[in-house]
Amino acid sequence: MTRVFGWSLALALLLSVVVADDAQGQGFAPRPRPGPRPSAQKPEKKGPAEASPEGKDSAEADLPALPSWPGAQKKKLLFFQLDGYFRFRSDLMHNFNLGQTTLVDRGVRAPYWVPLVESSSTLKCSKRVGLSVPGGGERGIEADDCPDNTLAGANIRLRLEPTINVAEKVRVKAQLDIFDNLVMGSTPDSIMGQSLSPHLPTALFSESQEAPIVGRNSNTPSILVKRAWAEIDTPLGELKVGRMPWHWGMGIMANSGACWDCNYGDNVDRLQFTVDWAKHSFGIAYDFAGSGPDSYKIDLSSGLAGSQTFVGGGQAVDLEQLDDVDQLVLFAGRFDRPEVIKDRLDRGEIVLNYGGLFVWRKQMMDYVVAGKGDSAIISGLNASESDLASTMREISAYVLTTDLWFKLMWKRLYVEFEGLAVFGEIGNASKVEEGEDPVDILQWGFVLRSRYGFLRNAALKVGLEFGFASGNDAELFDLNRRRGVYRPGAPPRRINDLREYRFDPDFIVDLILFREIMGTVANAMYFKPSIQYDIFDSLGARLDIIYSLAHRTVAYPGNSRNLGLEFDLDIYYKNVDEGFYVGFQYGLLIPFAGLDRPGEIFGTDAQSAQVAQTLQLRCIVKF
Repeated sequence: MTRVFGWSLALALLLSVVVADDAQGQGFAPRPRPGPRPSAQKPEKKGPAEASPEGKDSAEADLPALPSWPGAQKKKLLFFQLDGYFRFRSDLMHNFNLGQTTLVDRGVRAPYWVPLVESSSTLKCSKRVGLSVPGGGERGIEADDCPDNTLAGANIRLRLEPTINVAEKVRVKAQLDIFDNLVMGSTPDSIMGQSLSPHLPTALFSESQEAPIVGRNSNTPSILVKRAWAEIDTPLGELKVGRMPWHWGMGIMANSGACWDCNYGDNVDRLQFTVDWAKHSFGIAYDFAGSGPDSYKIDLSSGLAGSQTFVGGGQAVDLEQLDDVDQLVLFAGRFDRPEVIKDRLDRGEIVLNYGGLFVWRKQMMDYVVAGKGDSAIISGLNASESDLASTMREISAYVLTTDLWFKLMWKRLYVEFEGLAVFGEIGNASKVEEGEDPVDILQWGFVLRSRYGFLRNAALKVGLEFGFASGNDAELFDLNRRRGVYRPGAPPRRINDLREYRFDPDFIVDLILFREIMGTVANAMYFKPSIQYDIFDSLGARLDIIYSLAHRTVAYPGNSRNLGLEFDLDIYYKNVDEGFYVGFQYGLLIPFAGLDRPGEIFGTDAQSAQVAQTLQLRCIVKF
């Protein structure tokens, strides 16, 4: 039903565009009023005094024609525009696993990635203490150095964001990432598939770096096309269609990943129409959030004599409507452009921007493989039609999200807020046996950020930020929300509600705890005072202090409210005119009892959380 509504909405929007464009082509010229038309006046004959001088003996020279007014010349439209940036990042991460290891018997993972050598029973640091290196000599390893908890490396990304201006009011945009977070040194020519090159038996003899090729030396290709969409300006409003970025408010729910240190970015397959009226924007959008298996993905050989494969080409077909995830979005608010905000602030005005967002999402059926826990969902890639049909289960799920945002600016004061609430229900959460009790969804979160500038040109800025994300009592076997997915009803525990909200991972709060160890803000709150001083317009430093606390303490291993205190220092240089930025960051996390593994809970596996540190270097070239 919703997919039908989506197509109806699409048709209505397209018709409105066509009608409006046709009306604009006719000019909407005013029609003549009824009644007799005025008679045409005959030109009066000129008298002798009005006769203009003629002939070569004219005493008055002809005046030269005036040049055309510059504003009357039509601005030339640049057909192709290219924006983007090149990013280099280098990180040294010490003790991000907080000195804790993976407990296999308990099913508890280490808080962060552990060096591979520590996963070896014979090569880990404690085993190598006192042993000589092959061929003799001392290793120089002391017992206090163990375990080996330091990770380091560097990565690069080239982002391209082209714009094709088809006409003054018609644009096509895209986003491509080349070497998206490619780890430098990860594709030497000594690697060929699952083995080493016969010509280079070890990476010691590698001579070059190869292009990343899926299945050969990488799991990701060299080029990722992430977005492509069209924008059409009409007399009624703006129409957008395609796979496009989605950003709302401060970015705790929908974040486009446009910041220089972001890793992800939210993309939506959307049809959107926006109307501007009285300095406000009103929009409606339909999202193809999930369509399920299509004819390009399935395997046709199952259940038939001989082998049959589908030869790609033409238009793929969505093979089922009941598995679709449909999403309807409504939004309204005032969203001034940056240049408008700057102009109003320069005039001493109070600038208030605000908006409201409503999102409705639903799904009737999904796919699950019975006997593999709660929700072992298959993507439909290379699966047969019969297998897909046999694994369909009715889940009868819906989600409602409301989000409010505002930003207040006046002189040197800045205040911004975003808060949201998520309601919903999964009628059959296990998806293995129908008729199970429904699982309720109730989540909420918010962020309040403020800043005030002191001294000349607000060179000194003092800020305070407070954030909160709801949680539940589900015991965590992995602190990182990016590595694992919570599944209600999974044995041996069952949680009858989903109350943990997770901030978008591109909403960056710190350098260590939320950014790396937990992956995002979830089941937690934090207080973040900050101070920033710009020595020059291009050189400055910033210090953030983040005090983190748990919302539902039973979900953390230490069963305590206090999580940690983190200090993050950033020293930066930026040249806006030339598009160059370089920064050096240092982070120090002092973990508290909430991240410990106490003896009364873990017994002989008890481990106290240890201090974590990081050194990071950033270099950005923007174009």
